Amino acid sequence: MRVTTQNGRVVLAPDQQEKPVDVHELSENQFRSLGLANVAYIRPAMTEEGEEGCAIHAADGSPLAFVEDIETAWGVILQNDMIPASLQ
Repeated sequence: MRVTTQNGRVVLAPDQQEKPVDVHELSENQFRSLGLANVAYIRPAMTEEGEEGCAIHAADGSPLAFVEDIETAWGVILQNDMIPASLQ
């Protein structure tokens, strides 16, 4: 499987002998292989003080930031030339 980008989106292209891959069925290791510097995911989160917001993580799960809402999260990710993925 080859991982490339097309119009700012991650595209998984099968090798000549492989069948197409459904990105919704990626294993944890396959998701990580998409590239730490390219993909960030967003998920709902809560601070220790009880504030609701969104956590931004690298593809390997490393925390990157906490923001107030999903729109801000998408903006932060795009400003840093990364590809957002939502886990809601």
